[in-house]
Amino acid sequence: MRLLIAIIYNPANVFYILDEFYQEGIKGSTVLDSMGMAHIMAHHVPFFSKFAEEGHEPGQNKTIFVLIQSDEELKKVIGAIERIVGDLEKPDTGVVMTVPVEFCKGASKIFEQQNKNKI
Repeated sequence: MRLLIAIIYNPANVFYILDEFYQEGIKGSTVLDSMGMAHIMAHHVPFFSKFAEEGHEPGQNKTIFVLIQSDEELKKVIGAIERIVGDLEKPDTGVVMTVPVEFCKGASKIFEQQNKNKI
């Protein structure tokens, strides 16, 4: 099992990404407000204000967390994200990464529901 972390730069895209997840049978994600380092530093240290992206207000990023069970699910999630934000290799889209999960308790209900939907 892996935890996929997706930092989405345009918060307006998150609803559409979650809808794509639902269409792909991926459920149980969590979304948090997040802020990049440049915005935090720009707010507290004027010298860094030039590094903050113009036109973006602090706190506008959204971070999505999704537990992934397989490579197939990983491809579905990344595909869903890129259908909305575009190629993640391009600027101003987002960042996606995964980390291994060594322990998880309580997510079995989410995975059971996903498996029921596949039958």
